[in-house]
Amino acid sequence: MWRNRKARNSTELNAKEIAALVEASNVNEQEIRRWHTDFLQHYPSGQLDRKTFCEYYQKLYPSKETETSFENIFSMIDTNNDGKIDFNELLVVIVLMSHLNAVESRLAFVFDMFDNSGDGHIDRDELEDVISAIYDRAGVTDRKGERDPKKRAKAIIDKIDNTGDDKLDKAEFIKGCKDDPVIRSLLAPNA
Repeated sequence: MWRNRKARNSTELNAKEIAALVEASNVNEQEIRRWHTDFLQHYPSGQLDRKTFCEYYQKLYPSKETETSFENIFSMIDTNNDGKIDFNELLVVIVLMSHLNAVESRLAFVFDMFDNSGDGHIDRDELEDVISAIYDRAGVTDRKGERDPKKRAKAIIDKIDNTGDDKLDKAEFIKGCKDDPVIRSLLAPNA
């Protein structure tokens, strides 16, 4: 699903990750570091296996999901299919699930996490990965026609790419996802 994701030390947070988490979660850096330290005290390897993730996630969101949903969420964020997720991958889900965050904040966070090249732009392939991740989280299995991630990515880029380079900066990405009826309905179904 998330092609070209770089391997990372699961016990460390880098400056880019902290900045993205601060922006998306409206939690300050010290709180994120405290949460990370607490996480490492409970899970010294910095990783959760499928069973531990389901237990942990159910404590965070006791009435939100079923066991099957937990399994699906785990599968979505286990990007390298090694049966484990790290703190950073866990925070991606927590931030995206938070009802305290505006759609713009969630999209800004998603942008930062999927800008694999670190160039401040998301290209068509990266956008396709983002759309697939959103679909995975929303449980969308029908990805044909207007819901095809490749077609959605092309439609969004074609509509708002001002430079013609098939890339979106953060502002274009947020606007494009918010203005796209399919993506918007998945991110903010009641909006």
